[in-house]
Amino acid sequence: MKHRLSGGVVKQAIAKFLPWMPTGALGGISLHFVLQQEWLQAGISFITTAISGFATNFGKGFIKKFNQGAEKRGEKLADFLLENFDRLPTALKWKLSGFASKYYQSLRDSYQEIKVEGFQVGTPVLDLEDVFVPLQVQWQHHEKISRDMVPERGTEAKEIDTSSTQQIWHFLAASSRDSAYKRLAIVAAPGSGKTTLLQHVALIYAKGKHHQHKAPNLVPILLYLREIRQQIIQESPPDLPKLVEQAVKKQPAFQQLTPPPNWFRQRLQQGKCLIMLDGLDEVANQTERQKVSQWVDDQMRAYRHNQFLITSRPHGFQSAPVDAGLVLEVQPFSLAQMSEFIRKWYLQTEIRIRLGRDTPAVRQEATENAENLIHRIIKTPAIRKMASNPLLVTMIATVHYCGNALPGRRVELYQKICDVLLGTRQAAKKIPASLTSEQQKSVLQVLALDMMQRETRRFTLKEGEAAIREALATVAPSLKPQQFFENVKDISGLLVEKELGTYEFAHLSFQEYLAAAQIHKTQQQQILIDNFANPWWGETIRLYAAQSDATPLIETALSRGGDVYCLSLGYDCLQEGLQVEPQVRQQLEDLLEEGLASKQQEIADMAAKVKLSRRLQDLLPIDETKDIDLRPVSRAEYQLYVRNCQNQNSENGSSLTRDTAQQAVLTSFRDASLFCTWLSLNEPVSGEQEASGYFYRLPTVEEAKTYALQKNKENDCWTGKNRGNGEGGIYLVRQQLPERYQQLFYYLATERWEEADKETAQVMLQVARKDKFLEIEDIKNFPCEDLRWLDWLWVQCSGGHYGFSVQKEIWYQKAKEISKVFYDRVGWNEGARVGRVGYYPYNPYVASVVRDLGGRKWSSLIYARLVNCNI
Repeated sequence: MKHRLSGGVVKQAIAKFLPWMPTGALGGISLHFVLQQEWLQAGISFITTAISGFATNFGKGFIKKFNQGAEKRGEKLADFLLENFDRLPTALKWKLSGFASKYYQSLRDSYQEIKVEGFQVGTPVLDLEDVFVPLQVQWQHHEKISRDMVPERGTEAKEIDTSSTQQIWHFLAASSRDSAYKRLAIVAAPGSGKTTLLQHVALIYAKGKHHQHKAPNLVPILLYLREIRQQIIQESPPDLPKLVEQAVKKQPAFQQLTPPPNWFRQRLQQGKCLIMLDGLDEVANQTERQKVSQWVDDQMRAYRHNQFLITSRPHGFQSAPVDAGLVLEVQPFSLAQMSEFIRKWYLQTEIRIRLGRDTPAVRQEATENAENLIHRIIKTPAIRKMASNPLLVTMIATVHYCGNALPGRRVELYQKICDVLLGTRQAAKKIPASLTSEQQKSVLQVLALDMMQRETRRFTLKEGEAAIREALATVAPSLKPQQFFENVKDISGLLVEKELGTYEFAHLSFQEYLAAAQIHKTQQQQILIDNFANPWWGETIRLYAAQSDATPLIETALSRGGDVYCLSLGYDCLQEGLQVEPQVRQQLEDLLEEGLASKQQEIADMAAKVKLSRRLQDLLPIDETKDIDLRPVSRAEYQLYVRNCQNQNSENGSSLTRDTAQQAVLTSFRDASLFCTWLSLNEPVSGEQEASGYFYRLPTVEEAKTYALQKNKENDCWTGKNRGNGEGGIYLVRQQLPERYQQLFYYLATERWEEADKETAQVMLQVARKDKFLEIEDIKNFPCEDLRWLDWLWVQCSGGHYGFSVQKEIWYQKAKEISKVFYDRVGWNEGARVGRVGYYPYNPYVASVVRDLGGRKWSSLIYARLVNCNI
């Protein structure tokens, strides 16, 4: 009974459900069309669904009759819509076609993954968003932009306002307010991340995330100028809309994508596009590059309401500049950016290699490997410099991952990078290799040694041909030198064309490594011995020692007597040498270690100078103008200062122990700051680092915090603001000294206080751009950076005895309202003792350059300005 009842209920339910099945099916089909953005089919399907649903509510007879009529009318409606589709408004047809969503999907497919051609060996492909580190850009005149993969310091000090660096999104967001921002040129050295930056911008727009950066709604279009060059240089080149349409159809990701007629043209005419043109420099022929540049200018004028981004290396832009509203230079990776990239790269690599498994254990292993690499980079100056370049740090991370450790010696890293560049990039680009990696390297080694002997980083085509003709003929008789250079430049990237027909190695380290390899291969060690005292050969000598028996090189260093540079280089060879005869090793080690504790001043000074010299060549770059030392100055190095200054009354001079390797812990800010001043004038380095234009100082509080110099009391350090009592070590910062302060620094460092006082007044006039007098407004608005430099130099060179900030403390703590009391304290009253704390800069003289301003008024203004500037 129960069974029959149950079966009857099921039959009734099915009978009620069956009439609605067509409606449900049609509804599902309609939803499918909507998700696919096929609007015409969705519209027809919804109409049919509605009619079916309506019909279901009536009796079977009505349904039968209605369906017959509905079928005929539905066919007529569909015929009508299809026949008249071409007559619909263009905008409506575009929406119905769904092209926009398909185009954005194609962009996401194209730029989802980060691509480093030829350098994915042994590692998975990673998502761009997961590892991308935002690049900083800064306005710069195109003629001043560095062409080097790793910027080399110039001889002139360059002040950088770090607040002026921005992400590219800042300029895109501001383009609606300033038309100049609609034409941006991004110019930077090879490997700086220009192409990756554009791909990331395109990806963010394609994912609709640009609103997070307050950027305007635009259709992103990324074109590679090397791929569209041929169309542009025609006698009658296509305009931008036509070229975009052609380029889109040719790109692999867009092959199945056909834009509706005039889809791009109308959007360009409406100013709704972001046009990104990558690689002006990759149009290698200068005549063609100039034609491309002119075409770009024409299109920017014709479609001026759109946003344009053009990238180039410096030489390409300088030889064929476009009419950009603003030229931006991509800044090298800072230590923080480099570290962030490595951590992201390692985490995503470990997750991908485990097929997406993201567990605490995986993250822990990624963190340990990343921190290991970061530590090795920081401790190796040459690699550290290379790691400021996004491309090179990616290569370093790849080599480190594949070997599970960064090679302890630079020579092994350079070897691996060269092998990968020369051996895999061709395979990645599916280009048949005419020469093996070893064959290419054998020719490049000859070229590198020739350039080292001529002491040059660049070579012309004629010079290069003469250098490699014989070596090239032995491995590829039919290959011309020019074609060889072009192949290495275009495929491996080890050579870069700085200008048309002028080449250099991508980084000086590669030139030095290949030259060392050639000397090792041909057993020409005498070249290095003859040039041992020449700083140009320093790194090549170290890299040769890492591949060979370094004994003859160390013997050369020992034979040069007390030459600090040679002994320092000899010690480097000892540390990095592949092998060294035991007795020679012991001789150099004894000379240095025993020398540090020697009672004979001449020997102790020599050993301490070698130790200090090696320290100063191994500083960590903070930015383009500053380096920092992460190790405290030892007692032996500080004792060198005490002896040289004959300052036996120094607070710490007589208390230094014989354990000279220990940190010098001082109880006086004065001694710490005066050590830096002495070092600035007596830098014991005769090698690559020129002392002129640099000075040494104590770190700021922010620098000490950033680089963890104040971990605990034992490792505490003196800073520019820590001038009270206590204990601290000396950590050095080397900074470029702007030209306008160099004379002042010389007067201060040599304790010529009155001359420094007058120079201070002249510098203040120069900063304010006045001839004789400063106005009150000049003091109120005096640039904080310049005021900080003036105070910094006075405070350091006087050991905290003089300086505007020293005076400010007395002014606010003791005598803000009573000038006489303040004058008595600093010694400015008649009959007072010259040289009291805070006496300089001397108010009556400095204030004399201010029109109609008394001493008290000057004091209140200048010290208030120090407070506003946080000095």
